[in-house]
Amino acid sequence: MSLNAERSYKMKLRDVENAFKYRRIPYPKRSVELIALLAISCTFFLFMHTNKLNSRLKEMEVKLQPSEFSALGLTGNHISGHDAGKHDDINTLHGTYQYLKSTGQLGRVTPMKLNNTRYAGSDLVVFNRPTRVDSEQMLPLFRQLAAMNDINVVLNGPVRTMNRTRTEKEQLTESEWANELESGSIYMAHSNWLDFASYGYKKPIYISLVKDPIDRMITDFYKRRSWVKRAIYRRMYPGRREKPDEWYQQSFNDCVRSVNPECLFVQYSVRDYIQDFKRQSLYFCGNEADCLPFNSPHAIQVAKRRVEKEYSVVGTLEERNITLTVLEKYIPRFFNHARFLYKLHSKAIRNRNRNNRKPLIDPDVREMVRRNFTNEYEFYYFCKQRLYKQYLALQLENNLH
Repeated sequence: MSLNAERSYKMKLRDVENAFKYRRIPYPKRSVELIALLAISCTFFLFMHTNKLNSRLKEMEVKLQPSEFSALGLTGNHISGHDAGKHDDINTLHGTYQYLKSTGQLGRVTPMKLNNTRYAGSDLVVFNRPTRVDSEQMLPLFRQLAAMNDINVVLNGPVRTMNRTRTEKEQLTESEWANELESGSIYMAHSNWLDFASYGYKKPIYISLVKDPIDRMITDFYKRRSWVKRAIYRRMYPGRREKPDEWYQQSFNDCVRSVNPECLFVQYSVRDYIQDFKRQSLYFCGNEADCLPFNSPHAIQVAKRRVEKEYSVVGTLEERNITLTVLEKYIPRFFNHARFLYKLHSKAIRNRNRNNRKPLIDPDVREMVRRNFTNEYEFYYFCKQRLYKQYLALQLENNLH
Protein backbone atom coordinates (compact mmCIF):
# COMPACT_ATOMS: atom_id res chain seq x y z
CA MET A 1 0.00 0.00 0.00
CA SER A 2 1.35 3.41 -0.97
CA LEU A 3 1.99 6.11 1.58
CA ASN A 4 -0.95 8.26 0.39
CA ALA A 5 -3.30 5.31 0.41
CA GLU A 6 -2.27 4.38 3.97
CA ARG A 7 -2.75 7.99 5.14
CA SER A 8 -6.18 8.09 3.53
CA TYR A 9 -7.17 4.85 5.23
CA LYS A 10 -6.09 6.14 8.66
CA MET A 11 -8.07 9.34 8.16
CA LYS A 12 -11.18 7.38 7.29
CA LEU A 13 -10.70 5.17 10.37
CA ARG A 14 -10.34 8.26 12.56
CA ASP A 15 -13.51 9.74 11.10
CA VAL A 16 -15.42 6.56 11.95
CA GLU A 17 -14.12 6.60 15.55
CA ASN A 18 -15.11 10.26 15.96
CA ALA A 19 -18.53 9.50 14.59
CA PHE A 20 -19.10 6.84 17.25
CA LYS A 21 -17.43 8.84 20.00
CA TYR A 22 -19.43 12.06 19.53
CA ARG A 23 -22.58 10.61 18.13
CA ARG A 24 -25.88 12.02 19.45
CA ILE A 25 -28.64 9.56 20.10
CA PRO A 26 -31.96 11.33 19.55
CA TYR A 27 -34.77 10.81 22.14
CA PRO A 28 -38.42 11.27 21.30
CA LYS A 29 -39.82 14.54 22.60
CA ARG A 30 -42.62 12.80 24.55
CA SER A 31 -40.11 10.68 26.51
CA VAL A 32 -38.34 13.80 27.77
CA GLU A 33 -41.63 15.29 28.90
CA LEU A 34 -42.55 12.04 30.66
CA ILE A 35 -39.30 11.96 32.60
CA ALA A 36 -39.75 15.59 33.65
CA LEU A 37 -43.32 14.88 34.74
CA LEU A 38 -42.21 11.88 36.81
CA ALA A 39 -39.49 13.94 38.49
CA ILE A 40 -41.95 16.71 39.40
CA SER A 41 -44.50 14.18 40.65
CA CYS A 42 -41.94 12.42 42.86
CA THR A 43 -40.85 15.75 44.30
CA PHE A 44 -44.47 16.74 45.03
CA PHE A 45 -45.39 13.45 46.71
CA LEU A 46 -42.17 13.52 48.73
CA PHE A 47 -43.08 17.02 49.93
CA MET A 48 -46.62 15.95 50.84
CA HIS A 49 -45.38 12.90 52.72
CA THR A 50 -42.82 14.96 54.63
CA ASN A 51 -45.44 17.54 55.49
CA LYS A 52 -47.82 14.83 56.69
CA LEU A 53 -45.15 13.25 58.87
CA ASN A 54 -44.31 16.64 60.32
CA SER A 55 -47.98 17.29 61.11
CA ARG A 56 -48.35 13.93 62.79
CA LEU A 57 -45.21 14.48 64.82
CA LYS A 58 -46.47 17.89 65.98
CA GLU A 59 -49.86 16.41 66.83
CA MET A 60 -48.16 13.65 68.80
CA GLU A 61 -46.20 16.17 70.82
CA VAL A 62 -49.12 18.50 71.49
CA LYS A 63 -52.00 16.12 72.03
CA LEU A 64 -50.18 12.90 72.84
CA GLN A 65 -53.18 10.95 71.60
CA PRO A 66 -51.95 8.24 69.18
CA SER A 67 -54.65 6.48 67.25
CA GLU A 68 -53.96 3.29 69.21
CA PHE A 69 -55.07 5.02 72.39
CA SER A 70 -57.86 7.07 70.82
CA ALA A 71 -60.02 4.14 69.85
CA LEU A 72 -62.93 5.50 71.83
CA GLY A 73 -62.71 8.94 70.27
CA LEU A 74 -62.09 10.59 73.64
CA THR A 75 -59.38 13.11 74.42
CA GLY A 76 -57.55 14.07 77.55
CA ASN A 77 -56.92 17.76 77.02
CA HIS A 78 -59.36 19.09 79.58
CA ILE A 79 -60.09 18.94 83.29
CA SER A 80 -63.83 18.87 82.92
CA GLY A 81 -66.52 20.54 80.88
CA HIS A 82 -65.98 23.75 82.85
CA ASP A 83 -62.28 24.02 81.99
CA ALA A 84 -62.17 22.95 78.37
CA GLY A 85 -59.55 24.78 76.37
CA LYS A 86 -57.10 25.52 79.16
CA HIS A 87 -54.39 23.46 77.51
CA ASP A 88 -51.52 25.05 79.44
CA ASP A 89 -53.02 24.20 82.83
CA ILE A 90 -50.85 21.66 84.66
CA ASN A 91 -54.04 19.81 85.56
CA THR A 92 -54.57 18.84 81.92
CA LEU A 93 -52.78 16.14 79.96
CA HIS A 94 -51.01 18.67 77.75
CA GLY A 95 -50.17 20.90 80.70
CA THR A 96 -48.69 17.97 82.63
CA TYR A 97 -46.60 17.02 79.61
CA GLN A 98 -45.30 20.55 79.17
CA TYR A 99 -44.48 20.85 82.86
CA LEU A 100 -42.54 17.57 82.90
CA LYS A 101 -40.72 18.58 79.73
CA SER A 102 -39.81 22.08 80.94
CA THR A 103 -38.53 20.80 84.30
CA GLY A 104 -36.45 17.99 82.81
CA GLN A 105 -38.52 15.25 84.44
CA LEU A 106 -39.92 13.76 81.24
CA GLY A 107 -37.03 11.33 80.82
CA ARG A 108 -37.69 9.85 84.26
CA VAL A 109 -41.37 9.13 83.56
CA THR A 110 -41.49 5.38 82.88
CA PRO A 111 -44.20 2.72 83.35
CA MET A 112 -41.89 0.75 85.63
CA LYS A 113 -41.49 3.59 88.10
CA LEU A 114 -45.20 4.41 88.07
CA ASN A 115 -46.57 0.87 88.34
CA ASN A 116 -47.32 -0.26 91.90
CA THR A 117 -48.91 -3.50 90.69
CA ARG A 118 -45.52 -5.22 90.94
CA TYR A 119 -45.51 -4.65 94.71
CA ALA A 120 -48.79 -6.51 95.28
CA GLY A 121 -48.54 -9.77 97.17
CA SER A 122 -51.84 -11.29 96.01
CA ASP A 123 -53.82 -11.68 92.80
CA LEU A 124 -56.71 -9.64 94.20
CA VAL A 125 -57.94 -6.23 93.01
CA VAL A 126 -59.64 -4.07 95.62
CA PHE A 127 -61.71 -1.29 94.09
CA ASN A 128 -62.66 0.93 97.03
CA ARG A 129 -64.90 3.27 95.11
CA PRO A 130 -65.92 6.61 96.64
CA THR A 131 -69.57 7.57 96.45
CA ARG A 132 -70.82 9.67 93.52
CA VAL A 133 -67.86 9.10 91.20
CA ASP A 134 -70.02 7.27 88.61
CA SER A 135 -68.38 3.96 89.48
CA GLU A 136 -71.62 2.11 88.66
CA GLN A 137 -70.77 2.76 85.01
CA MET A 138 -67.89 0.31 85.41
CA LEU A 139 -70.12 -2.63 86.38
CA PRO A 140 -71.21 -3.63 82.84
CA LEU A 141 -67.58 -3.42 81.73
CA PHE A 142 -66.44 -5.55 84.67
CA ARG A 143 -68.92 -8.24 83.73
CA GLN A 144 -67.56 -8.30 80.19
CA LEU A 145 -63.99 -8.43 81.52
CA ALA A 146 -64.92 -11.31 83.82
CA ALA A 147 -65.96 -13.44 80.85
CA MET A 148 -63.04 -12.35 78.66
CA ASN A 149 -60.20 -12.56 81.20
CA ASP A 150 -61.50 -15.36 83.45
CA ILE A 151 -61.80 -13.18 86.55
CA ASN A 152 -64.38 -12.98 89.33
CA VAL A 153 -66.27 -9.79 90.27
CA VAL A 154 -67.44 -9.52 93.89
CA LEU A 155 -69.83 -6.69 94.77
CA ASN A 156 -70.87 -7.43 98.35
CA GLY A 157 -68.47 -7.76 101.27
CA PRO A 158 -68.96 -8.70 104.93
CA VAL A 159 -69.39 -5.09 106.10
CA ARG A 160 -72.53 -3.50 104.65
CA THR A 161 -72.70 -0.30 106.71
CA MET A 162 -72.18 3.05 104.97
CA ASN A 163 -70.40 4.70 107.88
CA ARG A 164 -67.63 7.09 106.99
CA THR A 165 -64.99 4.93 108.66
CA ARG A 166 -64.64 1.25 109.63
CA THR A 167 -64.13 0.21 113.23
CA GLU A 168 -61.07 -1.88 114.13
CA LYS A 169 -63.21 -4.99 114.24
CA GLU A 170 -64.80 -4.22 110.87
CA GLN A 171 -61.39 -3.66 109.30
CA LEU A 172 -60.16 -7.02 110.59
CA THR A 173 -63.32 -8.75 109.35
CA GLU A 174 -63.08 -7.19 105.90
CA SER A 175 -59.36 -7.88 105.43
CA GLU A 176 -59.75 -11.48 106.59
CA TRP A 177 -62.73 -12.05 104.31
CA ALA A 178 -61.07 -10.44 101.27
CA ASN A 179 -57.95 -12.52 101.81
CA GLU A 180 -60.05 -15.67 101.34
CA LEU A 181 -61.41 -14.64 97.95
CA GLU A 182 -60.33 -16.80 95.06
CA SER A 183 -57.37 -15.72 92.97
CA GLY A 184 -58.30 -13.37 90.14
CA SER A 185 -61.10 -11.53 91.96
CA ILE A 186 -62.12 -7.87 91.83
CA TYR A 187 -63.71 -6.77 95.09
CA MET A 188 -65.77 -3.56 94.88
CA ALA A 189 -66.87 -1.72 98.01
CA HIS A 190 -67.65 1.77 99.30
CA SER A 191 -64.90 1.66 101.90
CA ASN A 192 -61.75 3.50 102.89
CA TRP A 193 -58.26 2.26 102.16
CA LEU A 194 -57.39 -0.69 104.39
CA ASP A 195 -53.89 -1.66 105.49
CA PHE A 196 -53.95 -5.41 104.85
CA ALA A 197 -50.33 -5.83 105.96
CA SER A 198 -51.11 -4.53 109.45
CA TYR A 199 -53.43 -7.52 109.91
CA GLY A 200 -50.91 -9.99 108.57
CA TYR A 201 -52.30 -10.33 105.05
CA LYS A 202 -50.70 -9.84 101.67
CA LYS A 203 -51.08 -6.52 99.93
CA PRO A 204 -53.76 -6.51 97.17
CA ILE A 205 -53.83 -4.43 93.99
CA TYR A 206 -55.66 -1.22 94.89
CA ILE A 207 -57.54 0.83 92.29
CA SER A 208 -60.13 3.61 92.57
CA LEU A 209 -61.82 6.57 90.88
CA VAL A 210 -62.11 10.28 91.65
CA LYS A 211 -64.41 13.02 90.39
CA ASP A 212 -64.56 16.81 90.49
CA PRO A 213 -65.41 17.54 94.18
CA ILE A 214 -68.23 19.99 93.47
CA ASP A 215 -69.74 17.78 90.79
CA ARG A 216 -69.83 15.01 93.40
CA MET A 217 -71.79 17.26 95.75
CA ILE A 218 -74.23 18.29 93.03
CA THR A 219 -74.78 14.67 92.05
CA ASP A 220 -75.32 13.70 95.69
CA PHE A 221 -77.74 16.58 96.26
CA TYR A 222 -80.02 15.51 93.42
CA LYS A 223 -79.65 11.78 94.10
CA ARG A 224 -81.14 12.32 97.56
CA ARG A 225 -84.06 14.11 95.92
CA SER A 226 -84.69 11.54 93.22
CA TRP A 227 -87.98 9.67 92.96
CA VAL A 228 -86.05 6.42 93.26
CA LYS A 229 -84.75 7.43 96.69
CA ARG A 230 -88.22 8.57 97.69
CA ALA A 231 -89.70 5.20 96.73
CA ILE A 232 -86.98 3.34 98.63
CA TYR A 233 -87.63 5.47 101.72
CA ARG A 234 -91.36 4.73 101.57
CA ARG A 235 -90.70 1.01 101.25
CA MET A 236 -88.18 0.93 104.10
CA TYR A 237 -90.18 3.16 106.46
CA PRO A 238 -93.87 2.72 105.64
CA GLY A 239 -96.11 5.22 107.36
CA ARG A 240 -93.24 7.44 108.49
CA ARG A 241 -93.56 11.12 107.75
CA GLU A 242 -91.43 12.07 104.78
CA LYS A 243 -89.99 15.37 103.62
CA PRO A 244 -92.32 17.85 101.91
CA ASP A 245 -92.53 18.23 98.15
CA GLU A 246 -90.74 21.58 98.39
CA TRP A 247 -87.62 19.76 99.66
CA TYR A 248 -87.64 17.41 96.69
CA GLN A 249 -88.10 20.30 94.27
CA GLN A 250 -85.38 22.51 95.72
CA SER A 251 -82.43 23.36 93.47
CA PHE A 252 -78.77 23.29 94.45
CA ASN A 253 -78.55 27.01 93.60
CA ASP A 254 -81.32 27.88 96.07
CA CYS A 255 -79.92 25.56 98.73
CA VAL A 256 -76.51 27.28 98.65
CA ARG A 257 -77.85 30.82 98.43
CA SER A 258 -80.29 30.30 101.30
CA VAL A 259 -77.42 29.12 103.55
CA ASN A 260 -79.26 25.87 104.12
CA PRO A 261 -77.32 23.66 106.62
CA GLU A 262 -77.48 20.87 104.04
CA CYS A 263 -75.41 22.97 101.64
CA LEU A 264 -72.88 24.33 104.14
CA PHE A 265 -69.38 22.87 103.95
CA VAL A 266 -67.74 23.87 107.21
CA GLN A 267 -63.95 23.76 107.27
CA TYR A 268 -62.37 21.11 109.55
CA SER A 269 -65.78 19.90 110.67
CA VAL A 270 -66.07 16.30 111.85
CA ARG A 271 -69.78 16.13 112.50
CA ASP A 272 -72.07 17.11 109.66
CA TYR A 273 -75.69 18.12 109.27
CA ILE A 274 -76.05 15.12 106.97
CA GLN A 275 -73.54 12.43 106.11
CA ASP A 276 -73.05 13.38 102.48
CA PHE A 277 -69.56 11.86 102.14
CA LYS A 278 -68.15 15.18 100.97
CA ARG A 279 -64.63 14.02 101.92
CA GLN A 280 -63.44 12.29 98.75
CA SER A 281 -59.95 12.13 100.23
CA LEU A 282 -61.25 10.08 103.17
CA TYR A 283 -61.53 6.99 100.98
CA PHE A 284 -57.78 7.17 100.40
CA CYS A 285 -56.61 8.54 103.74
CA GLY A 286 -58.00 5.61 105.72
CA ASN A 287 -60.00 4.97 108.88
CA GLU A 288 -57.98 7.03 111.35
CA ALA A 289 -59.61 9.87 113.26
CA ASP A 290 -57.16 12.37 111.69
CA CYS A 291 -58.68 11.64 108.29
CA LEU A 292 -62.14 12.92 109.26
CA PRO A 293 -61.84 16.75 109.50
CA PHE A 294 -63.29 18.18 106.29
CA ASN A 295 -60.82 19.82 103.88
CA SER A 296 -57.99 19.18 106.33
CA PRO A 297 -54.46 19.70 104.90
CA HIS A 298 -53.17 16.81 107.00
CA ALA A 299 -55.79 14.39 105.71
CA ILE A 300 -55.07 15.48 102.14
CA GLN A 301 -51.34 14.85 102.50
CA VAL A 302 -51.94 11.38 103.96
CA ALA A 303 -54.34 10.59 101.11
CA LYS A 304 -51.79 11.71 98.52
CA ARG A 305 -49.10 9.49 100.06
CA ARG A 306 -51.49 6.53 100.01
CA VAL A 307 -52.24 7.07 96.31
CA GLU A 308 -48.55 7.44 95.46
CA LYS A 309 -47.42 4.29 97.30
CA GLU A 310 -50.42 1.99 97.59
CA TYR A 311 -52.57 2.41 94.48
CA SER A 312 -51.85 0.95 91.07
CA VAL A 313 -54.33 3.22 89.32
CA VAL A 314 -56.63 6.04 90.44
CA GLY A 315 -58.60 7.06 87.39
CA THR A 316 -61.54 9.27 86.57
CA LEU A 317 -64.43 8.69 84.21
CA GLU A 318 -64.07 12.32 83.17
CA GLU A 319 -61.05 10.92 81.27
CA ARG A 320 -62.50 7.54 80.38
CA ASN A 321 -60.16 6.63 77.52
CA ILE A 322 -57.04 7.53 79.50
CA THR A 323 -58.28 5.65 82.56
CA LEU A 324 -59.12 2.50 80.59
CA THR A 325 -55.77 2.66 78.81
CA VAL A 326 -53.83 2.92 82.06
CA LEU A 327 -55.85 0.14 83.70
CA GLU A 328 -55.32 -2.10 80.69
CA LYS A 329 -51.57 -1.55 80.51
CA TYR A 330 -50.70 -1.42 84.21
CA ILE A 331 -52.98 -4.27 85.35
CA PRO A 332 -53.27 -6.48 82.23
CA ARG A 333 -54.26 -9.64 84.11
CA PHE A 334 -57.61 -8.07 84.95
CA PHE A 335 -58.13 -5.30 82.40
CA ASN A 336 -56.81 -6.71 79.15
CA HIS A 337 -59.14 -5.71 76.26
CA ALA A 338 -60.86 -3.07 78.46
CA ARG A 339 -60.92 -0.43 75.72
CA PHE A 340 -62.12 -2.88 73.09
CA LEU A 341 -64.91 -4.20 75.31
CA TYR A 342 -66.03 -0.72 76.31
CA LYS A 343 -66.15 0.37 72.69
CA LEU A 344 -68.01 -2.79 71.75
CA HIS A 345 -70.66 -2.34 74.44
CA SER A 346 -70.52 1.44 74.89
CA LYS A 347 -74.06 2.03 73.65
CA ALA A 348 -75.54 -0.44 76.13
CA ILE A 349 -73.40 0.98 78.94
CA ARG A 350 -74.44 4.56 78.19
CA ASN A 351 -78.12 3.61 78.00
CA ARG A 352 -77.90 1.74 81.30
CA ASN A 353 -76.32 4.70 83.09
CA ARG A 354 -78.17 7.56 81.40
CA ASN A 355 -79.12 10.40 83.68
CA ASN A 356 -81.67 12.71 82.06
CA ARG A 357 -81.59 15.29 84.85
CA LYS A 358 -78.77 17.73 84.22
CA PRO A 359 -79.22 20.68 86.57
CA LEU A 360 -77.80 24.05 85.62
CA ILE A 361 -75.53 25.37 88.36
CA ASP A 362 -74.87 29.10 88.34
CA PRO A 363 -71.18 30.08 88.12
CA ASP A 364 -71.32 32.20 91.27
CA VAL A 365 -72.80 29.29 93.24
CA ARG A 366 -70.10 26.95 92.01
CA GLU A 367 -67.45 29.47 93.00
CA MET A 368 -69.00 29.95 96.47
CA VAL A 369 -68.85 26.22 97.13
CA ARG A 370 -65.42 25.80 95.60
CA ARG A 371 -63.85 28.13 98.18
CA ASN A 372 -64.52 25.51 100.84
CA PHE A 373 -62.99 22.66 98.83
CA THR A 374 -59.48 24.04 98.31
CA ASN A 375 -57.61 21.04 99.73
CA GLU A 376 -60.06 18.54 98.28
CA TYR A 377 -59.31 20.04 94.86
CA GLU A 378 -55.60 19.75 95.56
CA PHE A 379 -56.04 16.02 96.11
CA TYR A 380 -58.29 15.65 93.07
CA TYR A 381 -55.76 17.37 90.79
CA PHE A 382 -52.94 15.33 92.30
CA CYS A 383 -54.72 12.13 91.30
CA LYS A 384 -55.35 13.41 87.78
CA GLN A 385 -51.72 14.47 87.32
CA ARG A 386 -50.54 11.04 88.43
CA LEU A 387 -52.95 9.42 85.96
CA TYR A 388 -51.62 11.66 83.18
CA LYS A 389 -48.03 10.75 84.07
CA GLN A 390 -48.86 7.04 83.86
CA TYR A 391 -50.48 7.60 80.48
CA LEU A 392 -47.59 9.73 79.19
CA ALA A 393 -45.12 7.05 80.29
CA LEU A 394 -46.90 4.59 78.00
CA GLN A 395 -46.80 7.03 75.10
CA LEU A 396 -43.12 7.76 75.53
CA GLU A 397 -42.24 4.07 75.83
CA ASN A 398 -44.17 3.20 72.67
CA ASN A 399 -42.57 6.04 70.71
CA LEU A 400 -39.08 4.85 71.62
CA HIS A 401 -39.64 1.39 70.18
